[in-house]
Amino acid sequence: MQKKKVMSLLPFFLDNENSSISSSLARAPLLLLVSYLLLWKNVTSAPTCVKRDEDIQKTLEKLFKLTTYISQVTSRQAANMFTEFDKQYTQGKSYNDRFPDSCPTDPFDTPENKEQVLESNPEVLLKLVCNLLYSWIEPLFHLVNEMSALQGDTYAILYQATEIQDKFDELMAGVKAILNKIGEKDNEIYVVWSGLPSLQSSDEDVRHFAFYNLIRCLVRDSRRINTYLEVLKYRMIHQNNC
Repeated sequence: MQKKKVMSLLPFFLDNENSSISSSLARAPLLLLVSYLLLWKNVTSAPTCVKRDEDIQKTLEKLFKLTTYISQVTSRQAANMFTEFDKQYTQGKSYNDRFPDSCPTDPFDTPENKEQVLESNPEVLLKLVCNLLYSWIEPLFHLVNEMSALQGDTYAILYQATEIQDKFDELMAGVKAILNKIGEKDNEIYVVWSGLPSLQSSDEDVRHFAFYNLIRCLVRDSRRINTYLEVLKYRMIHQNNC
């Protein structure tokens, strides 16, 4: 993850308790070096399941507020992008009835229902979120790049895709910061994506279905990420247990 993406989150930590998240996201970066040192070096980390230092707990609370907010927005944007693509490119094609291609993150063992999520170890779930985000770097890059080959007005879809790219980077930085606070390292694991040839196919129907399927996968994973982070916030901040 590029340092500038990590540092784009840091002004949030300098805000007082009454500042809104939305205004924090919009505020220009200030004292980035000081914030960076405080976040990564000067505040001692603490395990997930023990009584934490008050400063660490406050930092975790702000990180979870920020990441859950961003993941909510990202999930809505992915759904809007899917709706827009479906309206423009899939009418009358019955793509929803076709057997879907695999998603970039299918090989990961992900909890599929509320009970499984609640039973998951918080550190494992955090690392899973990190790996889901990491696995979308290449597919999102090509989704944005190849969209220019589509006929029609792609502005709205392309705008949503680039926004999601940026927000996934910010989410990655936030999740890594949370792992750092609880004394865990992020061991990035990702799946090699093989869907580019379909996005570049000369067959328009193949190409459109590849976009349709990839955006469908993005909607699914963005919802998963939001759900996992909301559960983690509840367990690690409100319950403060495992």
